Amino acid sequence: MHGGLKIYRGSAAAARNYVEADRSRADDYYLAEGTGLAQRLVAGPNLVQRRDDMDGATYERWVAGYDVESGAAKGRLRSNDKAVRFVEVTVNGPKTWSIAATLHPGIAEAYDAAQDRAAAEIISWLAQHATTRVGPRDRQVQVPVEQIEAAVVRHFTSRAGDPHRHLHLQINARVKAAGAWRGLHTVGTRDSLEAINGIGHAAVMTDPQFRAALASRGYSLDDDGGEIVELKAYAGAFSARARQIETNIDRYEAGWRADHPGEEPGPALRQSWDRRAWSEARPDKVIPVSGDQLRERWSDELDDLGFVAPSRPRHLVTVRPGELDREVIVDRALARLGSRRSAWNGADARGEVEKLIASAGVVVDGAVRRELAEDLTARVLEASSLLLGRNDVPAHVRAHTSPRVLAVERELVARIAQRADERTITVVEGAAGAGKTRRLAAKRAEVEARRGRMLIVTPTRKAAQVASAEVGTTAYSVAWLLHQHGYRWDKDGRWERAEPAPDAPRLDRRTVLVVDEAGMLNQDAARALLELADATGARVTLVGDRHQLPAVGRGGVLDLAARFAPTRLVELEGVHRFADPEYADMSLRMRTGDRPDEVFDELARRGLVVVHASEVERVAALAARASSGELVVADTREQVARINSMVHHVHARTGEDTDVLITSAGERIAVGDRVATRRNDSELGVANRERWTVVAAGPDSVEVVGDAGRRVLPAAYARRHLELAFATTAYGAQGSTVPTSHVLVGEHSGAASTYVGMTRGRERNVAHLVAETTDDARRQWAEVFGRDRADLGPTHAARRAAEDIDRYGPTAPRRPAIRPPAPVARRPEELGHPQARPAQGPGIGR
Repeated sequence: MHGGLKIYRGSAAAARNYVEADRSRADDYYLAEGTGLAQRLVAGPNLVQRRDDMDGATYERWVAGYDVESGAAKGRLRSNDKAVRFVEVTVNGPKTWSIAATLHPGIAEAYDAAQDRAAAEIISWLAQHATTRVGPRDRQVQVPVEQIEAAVVRHFTSRAGDPHRHLHLQINARVKAAGAWRGLHTVGTRDSLEAINGIGHAAVMTDPQFRAALASRGYSLDDDGGEIVELKAYAGAFSARARQIETNIDRYEAGWRADHPGEEPGPALRQSWDRRAWSEARPDKVIPVSGDQLRERWSDELDDLGFVAPSRPRHLVTVRPGELDREVIVDRALARLGSRRSAWNGADARGEVEKLIASAGVVVDGAVRRELAEDLTARVLEASSLLLGRNDVPAHVRAHTSPRVLAVERELVARIAQRADERTITVVEGAAGAGKTRRLAAKRAEVEARRGRMLIVTPTRKAAQVASAEVGTTAYSVAWLLHQHGYRWDKDGRWERAEPAPDAPRLDRRTVLVVDEAGMLNQDAARALLELADATGARVTLVGDRHQLPAVGRGGVLDLAARFAPTRLVELEGVHRFADPEYADMSLRMRTGDRPDEVFDELARRGLVVVHASEVERVAALAARASSGELVVADTREQVARINSMVHHVHARTGEDTDVLITSAGERIAVGDRVATRRNDSELGVANRERWTVVAAGPDSVEVVGDAGRRVLPAAYARRHLELAFATTAYGAQGSTVPTSHVLVGEHSGAASTYVGMTRGRERNVAHLVAETTDDARRQWAEVFGRDRADLGPTHAARRAAEDIDRYGPTAPRRPAIRPPAPVARRPEELGHPQARPAQGPGIGR
């Protein structure tokens, strides 16, 4: 499992449409009238019970918040369409598991049973850890739930009729706690997602019956993601066909909604779209109308692809829990947690432990695995450091960290403060469009006039290419420079030092080491860079904007530099990118989040806000913009893939493209498509997120052209690391300057990503929202600029944890004593440094 958590708000009747839209109409589905049921589970802290299954009408009453046995309302219910009805997670697995289940009834039976056990285990865990809030609004406290209810919705296919066995696990928002029905604390459930996903994945991957069924048919699993090795090569073709059908359905629905505003499509219409989409995707095949025909079709497609099933059983090699080195697992879990975040909670630790158990080859009864996971989780938390010295921290608040995470930040602070005293560090900050990178060209000439040298590095290789073009000198990625100087790190985030390469770029007292886009620098890389600079005597200049995209993982380096080297801070004035000076002023208000509702109204007045009635209509509109070459920025990779797929298939239908490659992720790529490379490869001369156009392809290679010239990519690289790039995420857009930018704004948007997207276009920057009214769109916009999702290090994490307790309420202590908090980075006044203020006068690296 690796999905997200959805919070469903709306009418109970609409909930049926919501879940039905996720599967093919050919799927024999429990909500089809007279043919199926939804499982209903009731759980307390120590017991999960299956109650009578629900038909469609019963399910609607359950969603609305009524006790389906007595008919009574579960407390005081909200009747408006914005009321939270349930939270949902999806219990699924790699696509190859579903493909194997279609081929072999025995595997299907074992897989379905394993998913049921996984769902029950997730519900049991939530019943033990979920909370609700009680008390006056300004003095609420969190209390544990006594009873929760869940609906389990089984699907066998995706909405494209692809093999995709999965369960929708819906936790009703009405829970029993403190003797009454109350509302589930959804924030706490959201913060438990790592445990939910980890338990769901490990429960199936370590299930003895499921693994035995696979082995009996000759199948094996890889350790990383659990894919079936013998079927992995064929999953991309299934995904490609499914994506094409889904894109076709999106096009039909968008067109229909445009012609029928305010209406909702019914089941019969959706069935007609299914048949039409299938006939367009595979005109040479019979349209399936039943589950049996679907299975026959899948088997035929595997035959067409050349798949030959294993001919003999495989011995199942397993690892017993007693054979595991628990201290090694705890060390790995702490390293992996610390490499991705500054603070964690018990759910994060449980999720990491479950993933490590699943990848270790353990196959064991669920009760034994749970005991093992609980022991390892307790050990991880015991080895963690506490950020807060209080005994009322709710379990969902991220208030744990590790000694190493704290040590790295303390070392960073010490090195920055020392350099501030020695005047060997400069911090340059400016808004998007202030010309930060361009000014480095003048600084380079100044440095070289003094017989020095400027060495520019950036957090990503793509940013290095941008800096190199603007400054006129070679720039490198931070990772490449550190690797050349002997730094090494493994996939768990553990660092070590080896001998430098003989031809590593030279650093000495005449070197000015410039880190451009320093806001995206993570703390581990920053610590290594400063250590390297201190050892060689190089001066350091950090250039960036704390309001743009943060590091992936533990960041806040630019914040620490501004805080602990305030006399070395240079703030660039003005914004020069935009053709309209008034828009430049508005961009500064977006940067700080100042009066977002007024900014929205001004954008709307200028025609820079488009409100769409539905998601499919927004996707269609943005696909049209992307198809014409305009920059489209979305929040998630799923949204980007959906837009990209629609553009590609529109081109294919008009005869502009002919498919030449199907990637392992299931994307179809054709000559003429805009693509991005997603893995740095110095031998091929390509960077992660670098954009290209496909100009030719053969059986062994794909030829692309971009700003860096022409490249020939081996077919193996292209299948694994090439993707469509008509649209991009904010991380792919940062550093770009284009005539027009279109930005998808929604529930996944944060202040930084929206600010970056809305500052890429010189002439126009347009926000696209899905809302019923302009007032609703304004509310969404304002909420975006109230979201701060950046991880700025453990000191910031401690402050955020305390704020979360104030916002959501404390809980009673779970144990009589608590360890003292671990030390965090000291305040500036404790180090004898003044508060941050701009350095006087213009210039870089004063």
